[in-house]
Amino acid sequence: MEEFKKILVPTDGSEANEIVVEKGLGLARLLGARVTALFVVDTSTFKGVPPDELITTLRGYMEVKGDEVLGEIVDKGEEMGVGVDKSLTHGHPDEIIIKDSEDHDLIVIGTHGRSGISRLLMGSTAERVVRYSKCPVMVIRIKEE
Repeated sequence: MEEFKKILVPTDGSEANEIVVEKGLGLARLLGARVTALFVVDTSTFKGVPPDELITTLRGYMEVKGDEVLGEIVDKGEEMGVGVDKSLTHGHPDEIIIKDSEDHDLIVIGTHGRSGISRLLMGSTAERVVRYSKCPVMVIRIKEE
């Protein structure tokens, strides 16, 4: 049986994504695994926009927010007895997650389960990760309020 010792838990920092983090940390505790908490500053939203003061400020805000979110996951991991490494990076989320899948045994990721036009407009990071990941992927359905 395959061992899962390195689990990647990507987060967007949303309140809805907290269930994904809890499931990922809980699974890591059961398996004796280590978690990498990943926050990607999505630079694709800035593509083609000249780097002015607003863009620089927005990017800085996202980095600070990401670091805070990752710190909270580290703290939650400590409470649960799970080792957590922080990873804050820039790029397109699905591409970064897929690249990082090469160094992990499992990915625990959330999906909103959108369909129709909202899926067409927003895309599905989780779907692309499932399709192209180099390791198994556990998808957690996030219920929207």
